[in-house]
Amino acid sequence: MTRKKKYLRLWPYLIVTVLVILVYLPTFSGEFFLDDRPLIQNNPYIRAFHSPVSYLAQEDGVSDKSSADNYHTGYYRPFKHLSFSIDYMVWGLNAPGFRTTNLVLHLFCCFILFHLLQLLINDRYAALWATLIFALHPVNTEAVSWISSRCNLLVSFFSISSLLFYIKSWEGGSRLNRMASVLTFALAILSKEMGLMLLPVFFLYQRLLSRTRRNMREELFSYLPFIIVMASYFIMRKAAVISYVSPFQIVDLLKSVCFAPYVVLWNLKLIFLPYGLHSFVVDYPSTYLNWQFLAGLFYTGLFGTLVWRLRKNRLMLFSVLSFHVLLFPILNLVPTSAISLVSMRWLYFPMAFLTIVFVRGIRSFLKANRFVARGALCALLAYFGGYSYILNSSLWNNERNFFRQEVLNFHNTYYAGGLAENLFEKKQHSIAEKYFLVAMNRYPLDEMNFLNYSALLIDTGRPDAALACLEEVKALSMTRERRGQWFNNMGAAYFKLKNLDESSKYLRKAVIHCPHNIEYRTNLGAAYTTKGDYERAASVLEKALEIAPDSVPLHKNLALNYIKMKRYRDAVRVLRDIPEKEWAKHGVQELFEKVQKGLLKSDGKPGEPQP
Repeated sequence: MTRKKKYLRLWPYLIVTVLVILVYLPTFSGEFFLDDRPLIQNNPYIRAFHSPVSYLAQEDGVSDKSSADNYHTGYYRPFKHLSFSIDYMVWGLNAPGFRTTNLVLHLFCCFILFHLLQLLINDRYAALWATLIFALHPVNTEAVSWISSRCNLLVSFFSISSLLFYIKSWEGGSRLNRMASVLTFALAILSKEMGLMLLPVFFLYQRLLSRTRRNMREELFSYLPFIIVMASYFIMRKAAVISYVSPFQIVDLLKSVCFAPYVVLWNLKLIFLPYGLHSFVVDYPSTYLNWQFLAGLFYTGLFGTLVWRLRKNRLMLFSVLSFHVLLFPILNLVPTSAISLVSMRWLYFPMAFLTIVFVRGIRSFLKANRFVARGALCALLAYFGGYSYILNSSLWNNERNFFRQEVLNFHNTYYAGGLAENLFEKKQHSIAEKYFLVAMNRYPLDEMNFLNYSALLIDTGRPDAALACLEEVKALSMTRERRGQWFNNMGAAYFKLKNLDESSKYLRKAVIHCPHNIEYRTNLGAAYTTKGDYERAASVLEKALEIAPDSVPLHKNLALNYIKMKRYRDAVRVLRDIPEKEWAKHGVQELFEKVQKGLLKSDGKPGEPQP
C-alpha cells in the first residue's frame, strides 16, 4: 500500500481524534465526583488486581461484602471494576488519568462505529459525518466525562464489535469471527446488563439485512453460544447480587407501560433537540389524564406509521427498531434503583444504532446539494462541539460546579444535599443548613442528608438537635459504612453534651462497623482520654496507628496518653517516630523536651470527636 493510500485510510480517524480531544479538553483537569468517590477514590478493592473469580463475584457499588449487611445495588458489572484496577495501576488515584481512559474508550467507540457504518452503507464520506455527530454530540458528555459511567462506553464498544464479528462470521462463515463475536458479547454483558439486548439486534439483522440466507436451524445454532454465555451470566449475577434482575420492585407496572412511549419521546428530545442538558431527575406524572400520556399515545401511532413506511427500507428499519430495542432496559419496565426515568448517559449505546439513520440522511443530503449539506453539517458540528465543551467545563468538571449548576440553575433539588455538604466543608454553615433542610424535606428516606446535617449541628454547637435529627433516620436501612457514620455522629453529639459513657458506647459501635476508619478510632480514643481511661485510649490509638502509621496527630495523641500514665519511655518512642520535618508544624519539639525532662504536667487536651 502506498503512503498516499495509507493517509487516505487514516485521515478520518485523525479528524475524529483531534476534534474529540479539543471538545473534551476540560476533562484533563477534572476531578472525582458523585459516584466516583465511593466506586474509585475511596474503594480499596480497585487498588490491586484480583483473581477472575473475585471480579466475577463482585457486585457493583459494594466493595466490601463483609461490611455491606443486606445492602444490594442490583448492578453486576465486573469488567468495569477490572478496568478501574488497571487505571489505578497506570494513573494512581489521579482523576484526570481515569478521565483520559474514558476519553480513549470514547474514541474506540467512534472508530468501531465508523467501521460499522461503512460496512452497512458503503459510503466512507457519509459515515465520517455521522460518526462525528455521535462523537461530538452533547448528550454523550455525561457518559464520557463521568468516570463512573464508563460501563456505557465499555458495553457500546464490545457490543458493536460483537455485531461486526457476527455479521462477518455469518456472511463469510469464519469460525474465528464467530468466536470473537461470542467473546466480545461476554465482555459487553460483563460491562453492563444492556449488552443482553444484543441478541434481539442479531435477530433484527437476520430478518432485515442479512445477504446470506440459510435455514432456521443454522440461524438458531448461531445464537446458541450467546445463549450459553447469557445463561452463565445470570448464574454468576445471581450469586453476586442475590437476584436474576434488580432486587428493587416496580411501584406500578401499569404506569410504567403506559408512560413508556413518553419516556422514549423524552430520550428522542435529548438527541434531536439538545439544549438545557444536565443531570435529569424525571419522574412519572401524578395522573394519567395529562399531556404526557397523550403525547405518548401520539408517538405510539407515529412509530407504527413510521415502521410501516420504512418496511421496504430495511437499513433504516433496522436502525429504528434496534434503537427502540436498546431503549428497553431504561424504560423502567424492568426493576432498577435509578432515581430518574431519563438520563443522558443511558443514551450512549442506543444512539450508536440511531446513527445509521443519520448516515442515510446525510448521504441523501450530500447527493442533493453537496455545498449546502457541508455548510449545514459544519454548523451542526460547531454547535455540538461548542455545547459539549461548555458542559465538560462547567458541569462535568468538579462537584462544586456540578452542584451549583444543578441546584441553582436547573432547580434540581435532588442534589441540594450535595450542595449543602460542599458548603459545609467550606464552613458556610448558614447557607449549608438552608439546603440541608430542602434536601431532607424533599427526600426524607435519604439518610445521608440527615447524617451530614447532624454533623453540621454538632459543629455549630447544637448537639441536642443533632441527636433528634439522627433519631429520625435510626430505623432506615443503611450500609455498614453509613451506619458507622450514624454511630460516630451519635458519639460526637454525646461528647459535646459531656455524656462520656454514652459517647464511648456509640463510638465503640462506630469502630466495630468501620474498623479501618481512623477518624472513628481517634474519636473513641479522645472519649476514653477525657474520661480518664488512659489505658483504653492508648489501646485504641495503638490500633489506629497500625492502620495509619504515618499520622502525626495519632502519634501525638498517643504520646499524650502515655504521659498521663507516666509511661515516658513509650511517649519518647512514639514521638521519635514522627519525622523531624513535622516537629515544628505540630509542636512536637517542645513536647519532646518536656517528656525527656519529666516536667510535663497533665494539661494536654486531646482533640474532641469530630462528626
